[in-house]
Amino acid sequence: MAYPVPENEAERLAELYALDILNACPTPSMDGICAIACEALGATSACVGMVDRDRQWFKATSGIGLAIDGTSREDSFSTWTILSDDILVVPDTTADPRFRDNAYVTGAPHIRFYAGAPVAVRPGLNIGALCIFGPEPRELTAGEAEIVRHLASVVADQIRLHEATRSAKSELEHRRTSQNQLEHQSRELWRRQTLLAQTERLAKVGGWEFDVASGKLTWSDGVYRIYGMTPGREPSPDLALSHFPSEARAQFQRRFEASLRTGESFELELPFIDAQGRNRMVRKSCDIERDGEAAVRAFGILQDVTEQKEAEQRMWHMANHDALTDLPNRGLMRDRLDVALRRARRAGCHVVLLLIDLDQFKDVNDALGHDAGDALLIEAARRLIECVREVDTVARLGGDEFVVVLDRVTSAAEGMEVAERILEALREPFVYRRGKLSCRGSIGFAMAPEHGTDPQELLKNADIALYRAKAAGRGIVVQYDVVMREATESRVQLNGRVRMGLENGEFLPYYQPKISLRTGAIAGFEALLRWRHPRKGLLGPGDFAGAFEDTDLAIAIGARVLDVAVRDMREWLDAGHEFGRVAINVTSAEFARGELAERVLDALAERSVPPERLAIEVTESVFLGRGIEAVRHSLSKLHHAGVLIALDDFGTGYASLTHLKQFPVDRIKIDRSFISDIERDADDAAIVRAVVNLGHSLGIKTTAEGVETVSQAAYLRMNGCDFAQGFLFSKALPATRVPWLLRNWTPGRWAGLGFPLVGGSDLLRGQDAQGA
Repeated sequence: MAYPVPENEAERLAELYALDILNACPTPSMDGICAIACEALGATSACVGMVDRDRQWFKATSGIGLAIDGTSREDSFSTWTILSDDILVVPDTTADPRFRDNAYVTGAPHIRFYAGAPVAVRPGLNIGALCIFGPEPRELTAGEAEIVRHLASVVADQIRLHEATRSAKSELEHRRTSQNQLEHQSRELWRRQTLLAQTERLAKVGGWEFDVASGKLTWSDGVYRIYGMTPGREPSPDLALSHFPSEARAQFQRRFEASLRTGESFELELPFIDAQGRNRMVRKSCDIERDGEAAVRAFGILQDVTEQKEAEQRMWHMANHDALTDLPNRGLMRDRLDVALRRARRAGCHVVLLLIDLDQFKDVNDALGHDAGDALLIEAARRLIECVREVDTVARLGGDEFVVVLDRVTSAAEGMEVAERILEALREPFVYRRGKLSCRGSIGFAMAPEHGTDPQELLKNADIALYRAKAAGRGIVVQYDVVMREATESRVQLNGRVRMGLENGEFLPYYQPKISLRTGAIAGFEALLRWRHPRKGLLGPGDFAGAFEDTDLAIAIGARVLDVAVRDMREWLDAGHEFGRVAINVTSAEFARGELAERVLDALAERSVPPERLAIEVTESVFLGRGIEAVRHSLSKLHHAGVLIALDDFGTGYASLTHLKQFPVDRIKIDRSFISDIERDADDAAIVRAVVNLGHSLGIKTTAEGVETVSQAAYLRMNGCDFAQGFLFSKALPATRVPWLLRNWTPGRWAGLGFPLVGGSDLLRGQDAQGA
């Protein structure tokens, strides 16, 4: 990419060339500024670069790791820094379009963080920049930004000093040195020293020097401040070391003595106690000056890094703990679980993993809001901690799911005892504001090494056990076994095949007629799902019932049935066929997704099918699930639009009479379990009569399912049942056979009590003969 150029580029270059510094050698003082910048900001590299017409020249470097004296202007970060009079900070170069393709970002030294301040000898003429960079993305604090600005000013002062010195030398050579110039140099030197001292204070850094021959130790003012002492007191090696704990003191002495022998530099981070008794953390570096083979001087930097370490610890805690409960999060839990498993292998003991789900959490959230849900999670976390030992780990995975890692367990019974204790603790009501909340827990139990030897396997098996616990009625603990894994794998395989079948259009509704027991006419159809499996042939819902336990699949299947049924109805209407209503079954998952009524009515409107042509069949389980108000709203909206609402499998659930009162029910469907033995079982017969009479008293018509014999149909008609469906009349047919059935149906053959066949019909047999 082309690089930007300042508006005053010509003046800027003239200033740079006039200073005559491009060909000058790097100065130790500027190298020192780069070193201080790295120490103060905890950076790996720094440089001072002068920006020429098409190149950047390095005047000083520290830790850049490349044997170069500059870069092209296009690849120079300084090119962008000199555009402004303030600091330029790039927290992550890979996220910045200006730099993400830069050669020094994509290649060595792989710059990720950059901070730079322009260097100007005269205001507005930025000739170069002080640059600090590193291989890891990070932010720059306000204090650190101020340090960079100070150091850039010191660089400018160094250049001014160079300019003044050059001028002075020229004047001395021509014997025209003036007192004013000497005073100017003195002022510049004083200002530079003052700025360096300010930088030292801001960075909490100081320098030290040790003369090997005399044993004399010298400190800068910054070191005195770190020690909490007044400058002026002569330090000694014993005094300096006395502020380090014994172990840290011994560590430094070993490295220092080795460094004197070898001449190698080193850097240590050590605990430290200042003169006021405060515990701190310092970073101490050491370099050796040698005369031949002998060390003559040791020198280095001492920096107080306490605040930096505390900030790092806070960031680590935030990254590894849940913000709401302050429990370990998934990542930290897995680390601890891995450690516990390795320890268990060495010690020959067990590790138990408990995966816990709060059963009523969503109800609390939906009814009382997120504040109540958060309070519930916090209290649940507290109770879980009270149920375990200090060596154990309680973690939150997210939502209402927690994990307990029981370390060094001797048996499954010991782990099960803790699990039962947790269930008991969660059964206690939760106090929230002026009321009490109920929230049980379900637990999946897995133990190493019996149920897995690595974190991933153990978590997976605990999750399988938790699934069983919730399916078994919740509020219990279930221990994993291999049979569960096999069942889960079968379910996963089934779900995958069902998804593929949906994509391939293998799922279709087949239509079973509903017959008026009074007239014998077809009053409507029920859309019954069938799977045209490419290998197994035509399958009924019983062959893939497990797929409905997956919410997403249940919703997708429901959407498929609705779409195809509405399409088929449109085709029958266009052909002039009178088919009554088509009923489709709707699951709890479809209500839970929300806006069911809108989706149904939109599907009807899209193909101009009147709502009066559709019926919705729901089981009582829909009324018992979560979000009952959403169910009531959807059914009411559909009912008012003209869609008929039927209560399926009546009498097999709970509180059926209440449901008839609370929801807009137009039809009651009597479950086939009451019909099959109606001729022999007096109780079944009595139940059927009671349901029919109940429906009539409420103005609700009844439909009997699973009618297979003439005598069953005759009994139902005699006792006032309105409609019937079953193999006696017809099996479920593909959409292409429905017009044939409608054309050939003879209501008179089924009217009254004289049904012509037992167990089947001539018409149905005719269909079979034609392959329907």
